[in-house]
Order: sequence, then structure tokens, then C-alpha cells
Amino acid sequence: MKQAIDKSLQLSSYLAPKHWPLWFAIGLLRLSVFLPTRVTSHLGIALGLLLYHVMPSRRRAARINLRQAYPDYTKEEIDALNKKSFKSLGISIFEMGVAWYEKDSVLKQRCQIEGKEHLDQALAQDRPIILLTGHFTTLEIGSRLIAYYCNKFSGVYKKARDPFFNAIMVKHRSTFGDHLTDNKNVREIIRNLKSGHATWFAPDQDFKKQDIVFTPFLGGIASTLTATAKMARMTKAIVVPFYPVRLENGKGFKLIILPALENFPSGDIFNDSARVNKTIESMVYASPEQYLWLHKRFKTQPDKSTKIYVS
Repeated sequence: MKQAIDKSLQLSSYLAPKHWPLWFAIGLLRLSVFLPTRVTSHLGIALGLLLYHVMPSRRRAARINLRQAYPDYTKEEIDALNKKSFKSLGISIFEMGVAWYEKDSVLKQRCQIEGKEHLDQALAQDRPIILLTGHFTTLEIGSRLIAYYCNKFSGVYKKARDPFFNAIMVKHRSTFGDHLTDNKNVREIIRNLKSGHATWFAPDQDFKKQDIVFTPFLGGIASTLTATAKMARMTKAIVVPFYPVRLENGKGFKLIILPALENFPSGDIFNDSARVNKTIESMVYASPEQYLWLHKRFKTQPDKSTKIYVS
């Protein structure tokens, strides 16, 4: 019996005139790959500053998150870091074109790697690997780069609200490795891990309906998925943290791979989940301007009357 085809993922379903603006934008994104890096960086910074001014709700959410993470910073320091993060977001939009369309040979030349021995040690054990990371603005490029160093690679994605953009995203991210799985399809993620795939996983967003605990994160209390520890236990996976960094002056990218989490999972789901948050937190503090601060990470709270983002 043939598996049903998801028509929402077929690009031929989006040929109507209402979709032409996005087709045009994707075309420009593809052409931008041929521009010098310094040009796309300047364009990205300009786009980021535009987004900073036209997205007041997200700008405010980022400011609240930053104030919580950096309680000793002045208002001016918070605003400066907030603006830097939006500039990084703008650059990342052009980097999406690089991640999707650049040749492997060119991209590999632009990539440095630090801590590769930690990944090699995990691969040598012939066990499933969870590649633990966070939602950095370098997420797209980082996913493609880390896949180069894995024997078998699976990605995990959150479905985009716009079906057309989701179809484009899935099409291109699917080329990064062997599998790309919707984050709601836990069975398939487990299956990929058990079949030996190094699996990209970023559990640092707000969750309220999934299996969560509330643990410290970036100066606040965050709803935290228990999935990292549970998947590691079920599959005997090694958890290897990593994060991608954009180098200054268009010099490319660096993958920073950290030592695998030892004695993980411990069996204490709260402490294990808190440890996952602590690990991602250390990555964020190492490269704060490249983190996606505009996400309302602390929206779900143990006390439902607590509204972090309501003025």
C-alpha cells in the first residue's frame, strides 16, 4: 500500500497568484547567494533594523527576556544588545539562502569546527546521538554544517504557520541529511535515533501542551520539555551539545561542539531537564547577540496568573 502524499508539501500546490510574492522573495534569496558576503551582511543588518522598528511586540518581548537574563545591565545596554540580536536576525534571512542553495564545497571552506573530538568520540561508540542545541539565528546554516560531520543525520522541525513557506522550508531542510521529522512526530524521532541517526534537537522554546517541567532558564522559570532525557533513556542516546556561531567580518561560521553530557539521563527528570536548560543557557551567554531573544520563551508559567509579556 502506497503512503499518502502530503499535498501541502508539494510546491506545485502554490502556483496561484496570491503566492507569487513569496516565489519572488525566494528567487531573490537564491540570487543573493552570488553576492559578496559583505554585501549580504549589510543588507541583512538593514533588514534587521527595519524589523526592529516594525515589530514592536517582538522587540518588547526580546527586551523583557534580555532584562531577565541580564539583570545588572542598564537600559542602554539592554537596548544595544536587543538591536544587535535583530541585526543578527536580518543577516540570518540572507544566510537561509546560503544554507539552502550554496555548494557543499564552498560552504565547507567557510566552516571552522571546534571540539570535533567530542562528536568523533560519540560516533565511535556506535550509539544514537542527540545533537542538543538552541534557537540561534544561525540555526539554518548550523543544521547543514553539523550534518557534514555525521554518518547519518536527521533533522527535527516545527511546522511553519504559512503552508507555502513550510513546504519550501521542508524541501530544503530535507537535503541536509537523511530524514526531516515534524517535532510532533515523536515516534519517528525515536525510530530515527534507534536506527543510528545523529538527530538535531532544540528544546528551548515555550511549550504548554507537551510533557513539561518548570526549570530555571536565562534568569527566569521556563516550561521545559522532558523529551531530551526521555529520548536518551529510551534509545540509550549520547547527548552532544553544539551551537553554530557567525564569525565577524564575513569570515564564515564556526561549529562549537561541547563534551557529551556525562551520566545523562540520571533518572531524575526534573534535574535532567534543568541540566538541559543549563547547557543551552551556557551557549546563549557565550554568543548572546546571535540568540533568538524575540521568542516569548516564558509565556507559560507554573502560576497561570503570571503574565511575563503583559504590560
